[in-house]
Amino acid sequence: MITYYYLILKSYLEREEGQDLIEYALIAGLLALAAVGALIALGGSIQGMWETLAGAVADAAGRN
Repeated sequence: MITYYYLILKSYLEREEGQDLIEYALIAGLLALAAVGALIALGGSIQGMWETLAGAVADAAGRN
């Protein structure tokens, strides 16, 4: 009887089914963190590009 419970416990501890899901979640989290960091780092230059583009479109439309 003790051997039976030992084998059940051993098989439970050796399962690796949920391990892949955790790894994928960690990778997705790190990618999201990197994307946010990149947007924060490039925020000023991206804003400048949009302002330049908006000015060019406004000039082309003859609004300025």
